[in-house]
Amino acid sequence: MADPTTESPQPEAAPDAAQSIALHSIEFRSDHGLLKDCKGESGWRNAGDPCPRPEWTSKVAAPVSISMGRSLVIRVGLESRGGASSAGPTSIRAVGPAGLTFESRSLAPGGGPLDLVSSRKLARRIQKFTLNLSWSAGGGAPVSPSRTSNLVYVTMGRPQTDKQHIWQEDGVTLKRMDRAVSWIEPLNTLDPHEIVNGLLARFPIYTLQPSPRVPRQYHHPTYLNSEGGAWAMTDYVQETGECQAIVRLVRGMLRQLGIPGRTRMIVVWGDPNVDGGRRTLSADLEQRPWAGLDVTRTVGDRVWRAALVDGPVEEGRTYPASHTRLPDGTLSPGLNRYEAALEFSHGGRTRYYAGGAGVFDSVEPILGVFWGLIWFSSAPNDGYRVEKIVTIYRR
Repeated sequence: MADPTTESPQPEAAPDAAQSIALHSIEFRSDHGLLKDCKGESGWRNAGDPCPRPEWTSKVAAPVSISMGRSLVIRVGLESRGGASSAGPTSIRAVGPAGLTFESRSLAPGGGPLDLVSSRKLARRIQKFTLNLSWSAGGGAPVSPSRTSNLVYVTMGRPQTDKQHIWQEDGVTLKRMDRAVSWIEPLNTLDPHEIVNGLLARFPIYTLQPSPRVPRQYHHPTYLNSEGGAWAMTDYVQETGECQAIVRLVRGMLRQLGIPGRTRMIVVWGDPNVDGGRRTLSADLEQRPWAGLDVTRTVGDRVWRAALVDGPVEEGRTYPASHTRLPDGTLSPGLNRYEAALEFSHGGRTRYYAGGAGVFDSVEPILGVFWGLIWFSSAPNDGYRVEKIVTIYRR
C-alpha cells in the first residue's frame, strides 16, 4: 500500500511554446495616398476605387507612390505569440533592396502597431522598383511571413491633381502612374526641360487624319473624349495625334509625377487680315477655347476659308483631305487652324514645345512650322481647292 503521507508525483510542466511574431499588415505612411483603380477596371479614365490600405496584408500587396529623396515610413501591425513565462523578442528588423532597412528595438510585449522609418532615403531618381523585405526578430524568434513585397513608384514630387475635374488627363491611377514612370525613368534626368523634350521626341510629327487602328471611343486624332483624354495615345504612338493632344498628354505626365514647372497650353496662328498673315498671334487655349484661325470671305458664289498649310501647295490646284496618303507614299498637305505648344517654365527659363513640330525659345518662330497661309474652298470628298496663297513662311 502507498504511504498516505507521501505526495503523489506531479507531471513535469510543459515547455513554453516557441516565441514568434505574426505580421498582419504594413501601411505606408509616406505614400501619397492618391493611387486609384489597382484592379485595372477603368482603362485610362480617372476613375476606380482608391488602392487598398494598408498596402500589405496576407491577402493584398498594393502598389504605392512616394516622392524621391524621402524616407519610407511604414506602420506595421504585428503580434507576439507564445512564451508566456519568458520575455518575448524586443526587436524587429526588415532588410530591403539598395540598403533600405527598417529596425526597432522597442517592441512592446504582445506586439501592436509599430512605426518604422527606413535607414536611408529613397534615391533622387524617378523609378519603379519592388520593395522586397526580409523580416527577422531578436533572439532568433521567427517572423511569419518572413518576406513581404510591394511595388513602389518613385516620383519627382507629389502628383498634381487640382485640375482633375476639368482636364481629362489629370488625376492619379495605377495605369497612368505606371506608364508615366516607364516613359520618364529611361530618360535618366531630373531636369524638367529635358524630361519635356524627351517626351515630345516620341511624337516627331502630328497628324490630322483619323486612324482606323485607334478604337473609335478615343476620337483619334483629337483624343477629345471622356475615356481619359490623351492618355490612350501612349498605346498608339505610331498613329500620333493632333498637336494639342500631344501637348495635353505631356502635361498630364508631368503632373502625374509631380515634376515642377509652370505650364500653359498655347496656340499660335496667323490671320490674313492682320499684317497679311505675317504677325504671330497666340492665346492660352484653356482661357480662349475657340482661339485660332477662323476667317472666311465670299468671292462670287464661293466661300473661301483661311488655313495654315503644313506643306507646299499651288494656287488653283485641288488636293485630297488633309494628310491623305497619296499614291507616291507622301501625305497631302494638311490644313490647320493653329499650332499648339506647351509653354513650360522652370529654373528661370521658358521654352515652347510644339506638339510634333519642334522646340522654340519664343512664340514668334512657331508660325514657321507651317509652309504658308492660304485661302481655300471646299472640294468633293473633304478635299480642298487652293484659291490664293496669302504668304509663305518657309521655302
